[in-house]
Amino acid sequence: MLKKIAVIVSGIDEEYQSTILRGVQDCARELGAHVVHFVAFGGILRNAGHDAGEYNIYNLCNFAEFDGVILLTNTISETSITGEIVKALQNYDIPVVSVDHDLDVRFFHIGIDNYCAMQEIVRHVTEHHKCRKIGYISGPECNPESIQRYNACESVLREAGIVLTKDMVYYGSFRSCDGRDGARYFLKRKEGMPEAIICANDAMAISTILTLEENGIRVPEDVIVTGFDNIYAARNFDPAISTVKRPLYQSGYLACERILTGCELTESLRSENLKTEMVIRGSCGCSSGTVSEECERSFRNANYRILDFYQVNIPMVNRMACNLAESDNFTQNLETLQSFIRSSGCKRFYLCLCEDWNRIHRDTDAAGQKINLIDSRYTSKGYTENMQVPLAYIDGKFTTLPDFASSRMIPEYEDGCEEAMMYYMLPLHFRDRCFGYCVIVGNAFETENPLLHSWVMNIGNSLESIRKLEYLDHAMHELDQLYVMDPLCRINNRNGFNKYMTDVFDECRRNHKQVMMMFIDMDGLKMINDTFSHEEGDNSLKQLAKAIKMCCRSGEIFARFGGDEFIVFAPDFDNDRAQDLANRIQAWMDEYNATSGKPYKIGASVGWHITEVDEEMHLYPLITAADKKMYEEKKRKRVSRYLRH
Repeated sequence: MLKKIAVIVSGIDEEYQSTILRGVQDCARELGAHVVHFVAFGGILRNAGHDAGEYNIYNLCNFAEFDGVILLTNTISETSITGEIVKALQNYDIPVVSVDHDLDVRFFHIGIDNYCAMQEIVRHVTEHHKCRKIGYISGPECNPESIQRYNACESVLREAGIVLTKDMVYYGSFRSCDGRDGARYFLKRKEGMPEAIICANDAMAISTILTLEENGIRVPEDVIVTGFDNIYAARNFDPAISTVKRPLYQSGYLACERILTGCELTESLRSENLKTEMVIRGSCGCSSGTVSEECERSFRNANYRILDFYQVNIPMVNRMACNLAESDNFTQNLETLQSFIRSSGCKRFYLCLCEDWNRIHRDTDAAGQKINLIDSRYTSKGYTENMQVPLAYIDGKFTTLPDFASSRMIPEYEDGCEEAMMYYMLPLHFRDRCFGYCVIVGNAFETENPLLHSWVMNIGNSLESIRKLEYLDHAMHELDQLYVMDPLCRINNRNGFNKYMTDVFDECRRNHKQVMMMFIDMDGLKMINDTFSHEEGDNSLKQLAKAIKMCCRSGEIFARFGGDEFIVFAPDFDNDRAQDLANRIQAWMDEYNATSGKPYKIGASVGWHITEVDEEMHLYPLITAADKKMYEEKKRKRVSRYLRH
C-alpha cells in the first residue's frame, strides 16, 4: 500500500505554488506515494467571509491518516490559520516539512534565502543605479515571506542612509492586481513618483509596469521596477523583469524526499536553505533583454496556448455558472454539473456535502408551537461528522455513494493502485457557510488552471442558490400555513376553509350532490377561562379541535370558524353518517375527560344541515342553517340541565 502525504497550500494557480507542487508530485511518483492537497484560495477576493470558507478546508485534514505533511503556509495570508495548523500537528508523531517558512523546531524546514536575495537586488538598485527615492510594493503585512522581503529591503536602504517611510510602502497580497493598485497609489502622491519601485514578486512588478506605461511613465527610463521569483511571464515580458531566481521545484522535491526516505530529524538535517540567484534584465536598464529566435518562437507558442485556453475555458466557466443558476432544485443542479465534471479531465470526482448543508430550522415557543422559520445555525468551522456523496464520477460513470465519516476525508482511496495518485480537496461554501468540499483525483487534472477557483466557486454558489430556493419554498409554505391555519388549534381557519372548500363545493353544485354542513360550538368556554385561566381555555379549544381532526376520516373539510365555533363540511353525507360523526366526536371528548385529570370537562353542542345543492346555492346559507340547528341543540341541553335540577 502506497504512503499518503498531505499538502497544505493556498492558491495553486500561482506559479510559485504550482512549481513547488510539481517537485512534490514528481518525487511522490518516483518513490511511490499518494499526495492529498488541501487547497484554499484565500486572500484573493479580499472578503473575510469568503476567506473563512476557503481556509475551513484545512480543518478537514485528519493528520492521523497520513505518513507525512508538507506545509506551504507562507501562501496563507492569515497567520492565525497557520498557528492553528501548527498547533494541531504537534499532537501527531509524523514527519512535517515546512517549505520557505521555518515554523517549529519539530518540523523539517526547506528554506529559500529570501532575505539575502532581496538585499542583493535592492543593493543593485541603490549602488549600481544610485537610486535614493525608493517605493516598495509588498505582500501581506502578516505573511512571513512578505515580512522577510520587506525587512531585507528596509535594511539595505537603511545602510544606504535611506529611510523607507510608510507613505512609500503599498501593501498587497502578492496578486498581480496589487501591482496595478500600488502603481496608482504612487501616481497620486503629491511628492511625485519614486526613482525605483521594488516589488515583492514578479506578478506585481509586471502589472506595475503596465500601469505606469498607461500613464505615460517609461520603464526603465523614468522609473526602475524590479520583481522577485523569476516566473515565466517575468522572463518573457518586455522589458524583461530584473528579479531573483529561486529553486522552487527543488524545494518541493526535497520536501517530499525528506518524508518518503525516512530522514531523521537531527539538528544538522532539520533545516536546509537553498541558494538564490539575482537575474538582471531590462526593467532596471542593465540589459536590452534580447532573446534568441528559438526562445521567441517558444514564447509565442506558449502565449497562443494561453490565449486558446482562455478563449475555450472562460465561456465554459460562464456557461457553467449560467446553467447551474437555472437549476430549480438539487436534482437538476446535479444533472447540470455532470457535463462540466466530465469535461474537467479528472479521473475521479466526489461531491461531499455536510449533513446540514441545506438544513431548514424551525423555532418553537414555550408551548411547543412552531413560531418562526429561521436559518441561523450552520457549519462554519469544520465539517459534520458524516458526509453525503450525492454525486461521484468514477471511471467515466456517475453514481452516488453511501454516507461516510468526514474523518476519512475521501470516500474511496485507491489503495490497491500502485500508481501514485494526486487528490485535490477543494472547499464548497458561500462566504463562511460550509456546504462541504469536492475531491478531484487524477494526474491529468490541470492544477495550474487559473479558472479552477471560479470553477469550484460556481458549484458553491449554485448550492447556495438551491439552498435559498428551498428555504424560500419552506418560507412560502409557512406563510401560506399562517394564512390558512389557525395558530392555536393547528387546523384550518376561515381562510383555509374557504380555500379548500371552493373546488369541492363547486363540483358538488355541478353534480347536484347531497352535502352536510355541521356547526360545533364549545360548551362552557367562558367558565373555564374565568375559573381555571385562559391557558386552560386554550387547551380545551385545542382538545376539541383534535377531536374533530381525529374523527374526520372520510375527506371532510373542517376548520375553526372563530372563537369557540368549528365547522365541518362533507359531500355525500346523510343523516346517519352525520350522527355517527357527532357521536364519535362526543366519544373522543368523553375519553379525554376520563383520563385528562383536569378539574373541568370539555363538551360541545353539535348541529348539522343536510341538503342537495345546485348551481344557484351558496355556501354561507348552509352554515347559517347548521348554526341554527346547533343552537337548537344547545338550547335543548340547557333545558335538560334545568329539568334535572
